[in-house]
Amino acid sequence: MSRKNVRIELFEKVELSKHIVVTGFPGFGYTGYIATRYLAKERKLDRVGVIITSRLPEYTMLEDYGITFPFEIFSDNEKLTVIVNHVLPDKKDRQEYAQTLTKWLKENSVSELVLIGGLDKRFKKGEEKYRWFSTSSYSKTLESPLMEKGLYIIGPLAYTVMYAELYKIPSIVILPYTEPLQFDPRAAATAIEVLNELYGFKVDTSKLYEDAERLEKEISELIKKQEEAAKHVTGERVYM
Repeated sequence: MSRKNVRIELFEKVELSKHIVVTGFPGFGYTGYIATRYLAKERKLDRVGVIITSRLPEYTMLEDYGITFPFEIFSDNEKLTVIVNHVLPDKKDRQEYAQTLTKWLKENSVSELVLIGGLDKRFKKGEEKYRWFSTSSYSKTLESPLMEKGLYIIGPLAYTVMYAELYKIPSIVILPYTEPLQFDPRAAATAIEVLNELYGFKVDTSKLYEDAERLEKEISELIKKQEEAAKHVTGERVYM
């Protein structure tokens, strides 16, 4: 039997049945990352586990809750679980990462999976703030237009969507318009407002709007530290 490259490690027992699970990655505008990180903090979720891959970055840092891992699982053990991906999984691990994660969610009977990404604002055609689409088993609809046919979803988000469809996990993908190469707390706020609408979370997004400049600087400095740490370890230039 081949050795698994990705595994779920829980710090405590967590009941995920009927949970809404939210995740995203550091893609366009870092929208998925900023939104999930903010959501976990604002809802005061507890870190209950991590996702371990065979190619973890060789660095860490301290947060209020302790030593950080690249891929962390936060939960309130009642309704909401958020998976915060501080970095992208290594390319060689991405497919297995998505499969391991979605299979675990399916085995734990989660209610719905929400994936947050970013959509290049050059594709905007009206006044809408975001586009969306869902897997075939998802039943809710939103007023904003669907994502246009023919546009590609790439990276670990694409793998996660495909496996969610395969395992019949009701899933929705929320794609706020964003500047692809800038940190965009405003786009993250849009995503959280959609979550509020769908699930009644009532998460205050005013900090994302009011402190957008500060948050952009904070996230920018965090990413720079990660890149510098990776350069120190690998001796190569890092692209995110």
